[in-house]
Amino acid sequence: MFSPWLFAVVLYLPLLRRQSIMVLTLLPGLAVAAHVQHQLSRHLGGNHRLGEAGRLYPTLGAANWISLFRAGAIVSLAGLLPMTLLPGHGLPNGLSWAPGLVYLGIALADLMDGLVARRQKRETELGKRLDVTTDAAGLLVASLLAVNLGRLPAVYLLVGLAYYPFIFGIWLRQKRRQPLVALQARPYARIIAGFQMGLVGMALLPILHPTFTVVAAYIFMMPLLVGFLRDWLVVSCRVAVDDNQQTAAERRVGVLWMRLMPLVLRLTILVCGAAILAGGGVYPVHLPWYLALGIGCLFIGLALMGRSAALFLTLLLASNLSPLGRSMPAMILFGATATLMLTGTGALSLWAPEERLLYRHNGKKVTACSETQ
Repeated sequence: MFSPWLFAVVLYLPLLRRQSIMVLTLLPGLAVAAHVQHQLSRHLGGNHRLGEAGRLYPTLGAANWISLFRAGAIVSLAGLLPMTLLPGHGLPNGLSWAPGLVYLGIALADLMDGLVARRQKRETELGKRLDVTTDAAGLLVASLLAVNLGRLPAVYLLVGLAYYPFIFGIWLRQKRRQPLVALQARPYARIIAGFQMGLVGMALLPILHPTFTVVAAYIFMMPLLVGFLRDWLVVSCRVAVDDNQQTAAERRVGVLWMRLMPLVLRLTILVCGAAILAGGGVYPVHLPWYLALGIGCLFIGLALMGRSAALFLTLLLASNLSPLGRSMPAMILFGATATLMLTGTGALSLWAPEERLLYRHNGKKVTACSETQ
């Protein structure tokens, strides 16, 4: 786990001799390596099938090794942090694609470890712990890189940091023997976290204009931070919840966010798309652009693979090659499609296969509540 970090130290030795302060930029990688190693050592006794605490597996298993490989890749990714602070504020041309490709690979591997564990029927407490640990560490390191490169706003670091005060707060309440409620799984929370990984990975690639990635960051970060606040209020027994662990505010907001908002967004996208196509003479666009824009807006309006069409349009609009640039219609359309990716197309959808895919392995599981007095 420490090998990638030691390699980075050796690589940057000439730089560290000239600018000793740069050693601070190597600390995130060391912290990730130490934290993952600590979690592995501490929870090695959880390497057993869920519900069978007395029967440990003799090996870590393929799924856990994938998680550890992901952790090693995150440490390697952290090794690029010093370069982002060098004069010129960026990576060398030969490495400009590396952060995005590495982090997107880490995100894809996140799907693999769970899939392998389910296929081999080796879902373990250790695996769950390693998965969460690597997800949180990866998002923090990748966010640091994206902010240093000017691809995301500094405030987005709250997304990478949010997990740690949340866990610390739970630990502190346990230590003080204050009441705690076990959280039930929230499928949407897992999905929102996945969207953050996708956003940061794409923002790290040198193909999207920073103006659009900054707008997307503000849109994507809000539901995640609100979700952490909501979870803290629930786990610390500060709000009343029903049997499904939903608050009254959640039920009211849920109607607005998941039912009414998608309809408003679909209408907005249709209107903006029509306005852009009608005023096409203003922009130096070509027929393929018109076709792509029109088809994407039509698919969203009809709610036909709406999330996929929204993803397609956001990438199209944010691309450095986009002929619309940063015009007002393009920005409004981008904001609406980015938000629709989070909400889905809602009611009156013709075909939404993405919903089944997103929620397939994120079904609700009721967890017994417990209190510590």
